[in-house]
Amino acid sequence: MIATIDWAAVGLACLLLLVVLGLAALIVRRRLIARGEPLAMVAVERGEGWKLRMTRFSTDSVQGFSVIGIGLRPRFVWRRGDLDLGAPTQLTRNRPIAITDPIQVECTVGNDVFLIAIAPGDYTALRSWSESAPPGLNANVA
Repeated sequence: MIATIDWAAVGLACLLLLVVLGLAALIVRRRLIARGEPLAMVAVERGEGWKLRMTRFSTDSVQGFSVIGIGLRPRFVWRRGDLDLGAPTQLTRNRPIAITDPIQVECTVGNDVFLIAIAPGDYTALRSWSESAPPGLNANVA
């Protein structure tokens, strides 16, 4: 007897394998980006619509990474002390995806003024981070 190959089943198995490998790659990339630091989802708007980013809080900066892709380098870096956060307001534009109940905040870094959409809890963490002194700084709190 000659065995026949069911090409539809082979194609479906290959497609399923590609989906599983793609999801595994996204999870591994997210863990590599986090490096043990907290991550938050932020949408940034600079005139051309919301761009969703994963942000990593480190001791002296916040780095923003694209959500989808293979790169491990940040798209932007906001240094502590350079980032000026405005007051949070209700979102007045269309809501970016993947952020639960977002608020919008006007931000300034140098001469660059832009909006971010962020979850209220993540905004509290970002505000606290921006107003605190970095570890190791001799800050007099007396």
